[in-house]
Amino acid sequence: MWGAFVDAAKVSNPDAPDVRRYASDQALRLIVNSLYTNREQKKVTKGSLALNPRITQVKPEQAPTEAEVLDCVDSTRWLEYKVSGGLWDDKPGGKHRTTATVKFTGGTWKVSSFILEESGTC
Repeated sequence: MWGAFVDAAKVSNPDAPDVRRYASDQALRLIVNSLYTNREQKKVTKGSLALNPRITQVKPEQAPTEAEVLDCVDSTRWLEYKVSGGLWDDKPGGKHRTTATVKFTGGTWKVSSFILEESGTC
């Protein structure tokens, strides 16, 4: 999901098909709304995220269809730029404690929700 978001954010494309391939429900709405807003503001996001996710819980334990994931999403190298060039603002990226729910539906795993906390929370 994060890779698809990073790719779509390079051009602020809320219609990027890979976002829908890896995200659903609240997670999809958050990403698509963010991309729409950036496109309207003539803003793109470039760079990369550093991730280190770990599964903290699965449900049910036998043949899981849902997993909880904890990560520290590092956006230090993923910054917002004006479409015309130059940084959008002078705010650096940071490290965000992130919890996500991933569900197995329709034969595939998708992130259905996530909470990305403020910078500096991990």
